[in-house]
Amino acid sequence: MDIVKLLPVIYEKFILFTLIFTRIAALLSTFVLFRRELITSRLVISLSIILSLYVLLAYAGKSIVYDVFSIDLLIQMLFQSFIGLVTGLILNLLFEVFVSAGQIISTQIGFSTASLIDPRFGYITSLTHFYMIVSTLLFLILNGHLFAIKAIVDSFNVLPLYKEIIPANLLIDVLNYAGVIFSGAIMLSITIITVLLLTNIALAIMTKFAPQFNLFSIGINMQSIIGLICIYVTFNLYMDNSGNLIRDCLAFLMQTLHEMR
Repeated sequence: MDIVKLLPVIYEKFILFTLIFTRIAALLSTFVLFRRELITSRLVISLSIILSLYVLLAYAGKSIVYDVFSIDLLIQMLFQSFIGLVTGLILNLLFEVFVSAGQIISTQIGFSTASLIDPRFGYITSLTHFYMIVSTLLFLILNGHLFAIKAIVDSFNVLPLYKEIIPANLLIDVLNYAGVIFSGAIMLSITIITVLLLTNIALAIMTKFAPQFNLFSIGINMQSIIGLICIYVTFNLYMDNSGNLIRDCLAFLMQTLHEMR
């Protein structure tokens, strides 16, 4: 076969690969699990190339050809980047729930001063870091990472490369879903907040009837001990609620990608 006859096919596949790679790389580069010291940019690019080659071989959509230096190709790449960024944003909102819950609990039990620097979330408490590790492991146990990869791969069938339509209510739906940061954090921490509230009321009553009772020397330590006991007792409840939040987030992600058709 004459190699010259293969040049148009190679050129077409190259354009498809560029657009596919743009969408997948935008997701992986913004997904919070891939923004760590151990996961380098080279590893993210390698994984994006592998997934892009897989999608390219399995892609059965409409053939499209753009000039390499055309405005149309630039618009398509921006659109593919937008899809990947929206997908990564939805997944990042899920992990912000766990960060918020950890920060709320840490403030209530007096751990807010024991902070450390996380390259993904900035200054967080040690308890928040513990919750993040647990939530990340739960996300991996529930195959959330596989579901996210499957969602972005299947999005090429749901939302082909040649489409350039952004739903008018897309950002509104994402902003409405962002309210899960508050509602989910309260749901995960409401039990501990309630127990500590009752503890503070009991300490206030003790201080009222026993003025010699030193609230600062005993009450703060008691609050921290009761808070740690509550964390241990309600850990299974935290895991169950976190699993439900992860499933709801993945379902919303799939629904959002389908609504972008």
